[in-house]
Amino acid sequence: MVVGEVTVTPTEAIEGIVERAHQAYLAWREVPLHKRVEPMRRLKRLILKERHAIAELIAREQGKPYIEAMIVELFPPLDVSAFLMYEGVRLLQPRRVRSKNPFFSDRRSTYYFHPYGVWAVIAPWNYPFTIPMTQLMALVLSGNAALLKPSPLTPLIGAKVEDLFKRAGFPEGLVQIVQGGAPQGEAMLASPLVRGVIFTGSVPIGRRVAEQAAKTNKKVILELGGKDPAVVLADADLKHTAQGIAWAAMVNAGQTCASVERVYVERRIYEPFLNALREELAHIRLGHPMSQETDMGPVVARFQRERVQKHIEDACAQGGRILLGGRVREEIGELYHEPTLIADATDAMLGMQEETFGPLVMVQPVDSAEEAVRKANASAFGLTASIWTRDPRKAQRLAPLLECGSVSVNSHIVAYGDSYGVWGGFKDSGVGRTHGEFGLYELVQPQYVSEVYTGKPELWWYPYSERVHRITDWLMEFLAEPSLKLGGKTLRRLLPEMRYLTRHFSPLKMSGGFLRYLR
Repeated sequence: MVVGEVTVTPTEAIEGIVERAHQAYLAWREVPLHKRVEPMRRLKRLILKERHAIAELIAREQGKPYIEAMIVELFPPLDVSAFLMYEGVRLLQPRRVRSKNPFFSDRRSTYYFHPYGVWAVIAPWNYPFTIPMTQLMALVLSGNAALLKPSPLTPLIGAKVEDLFKRAGFPEGLVQIVQGGAPQGEAMLASPLVRGVIFTGSVPIGRRVAEQAAKTNKKVILELGGKDPAVVLADADLKHTAQGIAWAAMVNAGQTCASVERVYVERRIYEPFLNALREELAHIRLGHPMSQETDMGPVVARFQRERVQKHIEDACAQGGRILLGGRVREEIGELYHEPTLIADATDAMLGMQEETFGPLVMVQPVDSAEEAVRKANASAFGLTASIWTRDPRKAQRLAPLLECGSVSVNSHIVAYGDSYGVWGGFKDSGVGRTHGEFGLYELVQPQYVSEVYTGKPELWWYPYSERVHRITDWLMEFLAEPSLKLGGKTLRRLLPEMRYLTRHFSPLKMSGGFLRYLR
């Protein structure tokens, strides 16, 4: 079934598109922050007004159920827009800095946050609305322009994103779309006017993006997927845990970078947990994305279905037990794969090493929480993880030991849904962050401005002298161990130089600087 058509952007046209974006950026960066909020507010209202049509487009083009599209694709942009309009504006305001160094206490210092310019946003097919929309919102609020290249599998949703920005009243050329595949992406990255790139996708392509971006020293943010573990402790609430992991493993037919794909369960509750999880997964209704009785839709394409089947076959060949699923539901359609649960997983199985990105969850028993953490960390990926326990002390002890960008306790994938949470991973899961305060600061260049108006020459200016040498030597000792250097011999060494020092610094501010440094 044809859902719609788009025109592929000719690669030779991209240079002109980038130039228009650059000109739009030059004007937009001069717009005060509080005025950038006005079109953002209109954009938020447009998304809310058209939420049903957007969710239906996502269901028809990408395949996730309509209600799931409402929850996971539309809630985050609405929340992020509110965060940006209030917290974002506050975070990007110039910020005063007060140095504790006594020799810099007489100056005024300020951080300013400058946009980079034009960014390329290369978006994935699995979350084709929420991922680029939230990234673009943060980019334009911080003063940048952006080119969006949606996945060739979801071009209509990408076109809708661009349309919403235009209708919200953002300047012409500030957010533009580039339709196509690798040639179009490479053409964007080849332009020296593109100063940054946000890429969401696979590790191999992410590395290619980084290599190409390095040729013109672009800022690079990469979100490259995951192999997310869930650690289930013996005191976990079995019903609650099974419900949470069933959803986190199968949301979007498992095609989520933060899907639970590996579950490590303390041996004492291993079999009861398997029974509880099998029961929850068995209730998932597979069907057409627009049906109100559907919980899970199809995988996006044949290559995804084949990858899931490959991991299932490998697991079975190595002694894994299929407790549920394992088949393609051909009577519904060739891309409808059953939710699949495999028990007795081992570390050598492909499904415990490679990202599956499909409706498959694999479970392995462990003898302790410490073993679970070791196995969870024994992966090239490190996006998110979850701990399931009734004991806050256990969770607080284990969470910092997990090598990943975010940890949820008794839930999963919550960091992306919370606009205050940061999003990104360790190791092969990516470079840089999006979302929240830290994600916003990735999109700007901090500038440090230091002002002094005393009219006095700096201590370290020419000519050098024996006196400067003595003071410098003492200053090094003081900065290394400030609490030990204001008495005895050190103070007697400093006193003869005080008159000289006051010719370079305000005595009052200098003494205040010493006191601040000692705190």
